[in-house]
Amino acid sequence: MPDPLKELLDKRALDELIFRTMHALDACDWPAYRASFVEDAAFDFREHGAAPPQARQVIVGIDTIVALQKSVIEGFDTAQHHVTNMVHSIDGDNAVTDCNLYAEHFLNNDRGDRSVSLGGRYQVSSHRHAEGWKVHRWRFYSPWIRGNPMLYQLAVEITSARAAGP
Repeated sequence: MPDPLKELLDKRALDELIFRTMHALDACDWPAYRASFVEDAAFDFREHGAAPPQARQVIVGIDTIVALQKSVIEGFDTAQHHVTNMVHSIDGDNAVTDCNLYAEHFLNNDRGDRSVSLGGRYQVSSHRHAEGWKVHRWRFYSPWIRGNPMLYQLAVEITSARAAGP
């Protein structure tokens, strides 16, 4: 018979894993973001309609995932990723979390609207390790975008220019 307290604690730990990951992403706290994932994690961006072409694929390896996220998020003035309605399916030491996403990205610019919003779903596959739950696969599905989707490419250009220096 399943232990209801253990199930509640696992679900709360999975909530915390996803919330912590989103806070780290928005704060550009890359060590904290990295800590949520295993080394060979996969991030599936194929269904992100506004992502730069190089990002519309399954990205494998936490170093590559962090580099891609940095190249986009650090170019925005600010971003906020909100996750809601989390439903966890736990099978022993494995879990799949389905949740909704609403994200706002802002960038003051002279090329149109200063914001791009999107909504969709995340599906997060996690595994329990000695140090707690870690993400193995993160799938992103975004059926709608509002605002200026070109801001993603502009953010990448800004991040690249900053990295190149004066």
